[in-house]
Amino acid sequence: MIPRIYNHSYTISADLEIPEGGAEGVIVAEADHLGGFSLFVQDGKLRHTLLIPRRSGVQAGVGQTRCPTGSVNVRMEFAADAPKPATGGEVTLYVNDEPVGGGRIEHTVPARFSGYAGMDIGRDNGLPVDRNYVDKSPFAFTGKVKKVVFDVNPHLTDEHERGAARAPRAGARRARDQRVGRSENE
Repeated sequence: MIPRIYNHSYTISADLEIPEGGAEGVIVAEADHLGGFSLFVQDGKLRHTLLIPRRSGVQAGVGQTRCPTGSVNVRMEFAADAPKPATGGEVTLYVNDEPVGGGRIEHTVPARFSGYAGMDIGRDNGLPVDRNYVDKSPFAFTGKVKKVVFDVNPHLTDEHERGAARAPRAGARRARDQRVGRSENE
């Protein structure tokens, strides 16, 4: 079970303790290499990967500066283009409220990731989301993950919120109509 991050903007933030000499590893990950996301530190830099089923390539944001030591807050913000299934959007990565990188995600997952691979905090158990750390799997975080928070409604306007609430119902209605042989025009 993970918070409903699909089809709208959301934020994942984490309070970390990074020892002298730095840390690396997964902060939070969901699902696996067939589709999922991972927020992690590698080579001292914050990174985010979103892997979409049936689409080629890994979509990621990479921080441009190294994470400092001590108590650190990291954050990944996804600003959705629109409240609709599989919406694209912009990712921005922050370390201690300073933007450090990001990138564009053209498509997201419209409903959910794999039903058999769950969410992990402090490591990526099972088959890893990002192949960049497959040789270090489960890529346990070498510092301390104190807290991870999902904010599933961080920057939606009222119009976006209404649209995001309607999107899953409309998709379910289309799927039901297709099962019983109806078209959208009936």
